Parts: sequence; structure tokens; C-alpha cells
Amino acid sequence: MAEPGGRWRRGLWIAPGDGADHITGLPLELRARIASFLPFRQVVQLSSLSRPWRRIHYHTPVVRVKLSDFLFPTGEMLALDEEHAFAGLEAALLRRAEEPGSGSSKVKALEIRYSVHEPLMRHHADRIIALADARELRIEIFINGRRDSSAAWALDLPPSTRALDVVAFGHLAPTISGPGAAALENLGFHIGVVREWSRLPSLRILTLELVTVQAPFPLGACWPLLEDLSRSWTSPSSRRSWKRSSSVVAPELETLVVRCGRGHEDYRSFTLQAPRLRCLEWYNQFTERVDIDVGRPGSVTAGVIELVWNGGRDMKDRRALMMRMLKGLLPELPQEQLADAARPHITHDKYYKVHCHGELVLEEKITCDLDALMSPLQLASLNDLQNQVQN
Repeated sequence: MAEPGGRWRRGLWIAPGDGADHITGLPLELRARIASFLPFRQVVQLSSLSRPWRRIHYHTPVVRVKLSDFLFPTGEMLALDEEHAFAGLEAALLRRAEEPGSGSSKVKALEIRYSVHEPLMRHHADRIIALADARELRIEIFINGRRDSSAAWALDLPPSTRALDVVAFGHLAPTISGPGAAALENLGFHIGVVREWSRLPSLRILTLELVTVQAPFPLGACWPLLEDLSRSWTSPSSRRSWKRSSSVVAPELETLVVRCGRGHEDYRSFTLQAPRLRCLEWYNQFTERVDIDVGRPGSVTAGVIELVWNGGRDMKDRRALMMRMLKGLLPELPQEQLADAARPHITHDKYYKVHCHGELVLEEKITCDLDALMSPLQLASLNDLQNQVQN
């Protein structure tokens, strides 16, 4: 039912045209949340609208800055008036940081887009990151086709940052340092290249998506507290693809997610040493050899193994891989008994799917439900079976 003074038009509610300012009357916290969807440059301009909006830029929980908007059309240098605009943005953040009793003045999240190849832009980006001192930091690297995307770059984290997300668009991952590096807990890196890993002693969650890894995973040394690792469409880099191998050695890891898509490179081998692993999700990544050590047999109690065939390797190879992985999770169970125990929890589906160029392709998918296989009742049954075999 329509509210008094309003009307419906083709299913849309039309607010009453009384000319009143209904937003200014909202509580400051709600107005600040609405304003945080704007670029911070516009939020600063909004603060000059009227007295109730005068300090709105001190309270937006999310600050969004696109430094790429300050470039000349040539992309080569910053205009002089934009340099003044930079100074205004930084001054606003500085005053916000110095606001007494800074409860609502604290920046919770900073989203910033800039080029790591423009020295002046990087200078301002580093200063904005330091002034905001946000708990969550998201960086998107501005693409400049005439620059070398393989050039190394560094990132100094401010003390309050606990979560960092970097979308690199083909660039190298940054070398992470600064006062916040030792306290960083959550790191995401997307669409880029990793040549070396930064030492992050407090890191607990690592997400890699569309990443080429050119360095081994020294998880125990660099990230001793890592609990959750997700690798989606992530491949190790080598001059000869058949030599590609991957290893994960993480003493505190509790969740591992590995995901890849159609046409992704196979691994020659995959090694997992995670004595505290509780959840394994493995989607469609094929490996010739697999070596899994998760400590106590049956310690992994949740997850899924899902393998899809639509050409290439035969489905029997994928079935064999699934059984090798299950053998790593339940190493003390003989192969024949393991197959019998797993069979009720493995499904085999066939279906048609439209791929590129509109081609209709038959796919087959086998899925093992680890939650069901590793349920307490099922594990008790497996233990009884194991004792019978040993006796």
C-alpha cells in the first residue's frame, strides 16, 4: 500500500514531491554510511553543502580514492590543480586522524586505485594509505600499457591494517613491510604474479586468485599461523609445464581450498603437509602424483573433492586421483576397503554444457562428499573395519 502523499507508477514507488530534504534529517552515522559510497573527493565537497554536512568526511567508514582520475589524458603527469586536490584530500585525512576522541572518525576501510609506475602518484598513494591507517585496505593497480608490469614495488602497511586485498592486473605482488606487516591477518592477491613472499608472522588467511606463482610456498617459515589457504585458478610457473609442481607445508593450516577451471595446467605433483587440517575443498585440479600428510587419519572432517572431465585426460585418471587423495586422508585403510567405504559417498553425473563459441559439450563430474565420508559415525565404522583387517 502506498504511503500518504506518494503514488505508484508502473510498480515503482514515487516519493512525495514536497521538496523537503529527507536525507539531512537522518542520523549522522546513517548519512556517513550513505556518503561512503561516493569517492572521498566528492565527500569532501559534500562537507561544504550546509552546516549539518560540514564534518561528514570525518565519519565515512569507507574511504574511496581513485588516483587514476587525476591523470592527464596522456597518462604521463599530474596537472598542477590536481596536485592541489591531492593536498586537499590528504589534509582532510590528516585532520580526521587528529580528531579528538576519534571513535567514529576512524577509517575502517580504504579502497584506493593508482599506478605503481608513476612516482608522484605512488608518493601520494603511500601518504594517503599512511594517513587513513585503515583496518581494511584494498588496492587496485591502475593499468598503464606502456609500463613494465614486472617491475618490483613495495608497500608499507600502517599499524592498524589487519586485512589487505590487492588486485594487480598482471603486476608483481608487492613486498609488504612497514609497521602493519607484523600484524596483518588476512591477505588476498588477485590477477598477478608472485616472485617472492613477504614474511607475515600473524597471517591467518591467504587467498590467491588467478595468480602465477614463481616462488615456492614456504608457508611454515613465512606464515607460521596460517589457518586458511584458498588457491583459485592459481598455477606454479616453470619453463616446462610438465615440471610444474606445488607443495603446501603449513603446521597451523585448518582449511585448504584449491580450485581451477577448464584448460588449466596439470601439476606434475602436489604435496600437502598440514597436521591440523580440518577442511579440504579440491575442485578440478589434476596432478600426476599426490602426497598428503594431515597428521592423524580421519582428522579432515569436512570438504569435497570434485573432478570434471570434458576431454583431455580420461575419467579413469580422475577417479584414480580421487582415490589417491582419499588414501592420503585415510592412509591406514587398505585400498579395497577404502573403495568400499567411499563408494556410497561418491556421485557420478553426466550433463551437457555450453562452452565457448556456443559448443555443446558432454561433461562428467565425480564428487566425493568428505562431510559424509568423514562423519563421526562413518569414521567409527572405518576404525572397526581397520581393526578387523589388522586382526
